[in-house]
Amino acid sequence: MRRRVIKLDEECKKLVKNGSEFRNIQKSKLDHLIVDDRYKVMYCYVPKVACTNLKRVFLLLSGKMNETDPLKLKSGDVHAGFDKYLTYLDTFSAAGIKYRFLHYKKVIFVREPLERVLSAYRNKFVQQGNDYFKEKFGRKIIKRFRENPSEKSLMKGDDVTFKEFVQYLLDRKTIEQGYNEHWESFHDLCHPCHIRYNYIGNYETLDDDVNGLLKILEVEDKIQFPDRGDMYKTLKTEDILLKFYQELEPQMLTKLWKIYAKDYAIFDYEIPPTLKKLMKQVH
Repeated sequence: MRRRVIKLDEECKKLVKNGSEFRNIQKSKLDHLIVDDRYKVMYCYVPKVACTNLKRVFLLLSGKMNETDPLKLKSGDVHAGFDKYLTYLDTFSAAGIKYRFLHYKKVIFVREPLERVLSAYRNKFVQQGNDYFKEKFGRKIIKRFRENPSEKSLMKGDDVTFKEFVQYLLDRKTIEQGYNEHWESFHDLCHPCHIRYNYIGNYETLDDDVNGLLKILEVEDKIQFPDRGDMYKTLKTEDILLKFYQELEPQMLTKLWKIYAKDYAIFDYEIPPTLKKLMKQVH
């Protein structure tokens, strides 16, 4: 944990040296930081990094749930009806925000960036359901990036290819409009060079890192973090990365990596060997 925090500090100093400025941050950009005043902790939730289960934990910490088992809180409720029981940093005054920056444990959980991009694509555009994303984003992506799309595809937006999704991410218009939170970078979603997180959990060591946090908060006897089960353990495989990322030209993959380059540097991730090999094919 100490090594992760030091790495974040070092990389943010390099960014400042290279011309990035981190003097002020708009209050409205702090809307992903959940605050618990009782336990003096802030957590920046990142979609596709176990954020449903971590929100479940913070709902239990709030003391407003009549449950002790996080899994008793339904996923749909966690992201909708129960959200009113969570407190967000952007609701405090400037003085209140500054105080919490100085005195609270600041927590973030991250994962390998391009693996997260693929996870977001599969969850929102491949799996059954998620009609909202298919209608709002899928139809638009197909219209802009597919030659001769069928009427059915234009109407439903339910067969977006991974390559089309990446084309959408790389498109200047998309970048100017801003990304959805499910594929927004950690850097732009959670502002690590402003907030300087002092507890950085990794998806790859999620169970140990969450249990470590629960011990620090002295609630390990009250809250049991949900077991991820075998399903999660099979998701991160070189085979799955290869299956989808080999659809991209090497130049396209390199451009995608550059979008998340700050995340790789700040949170000390290396490009998976499979993707590195695909990128080198450009030479």
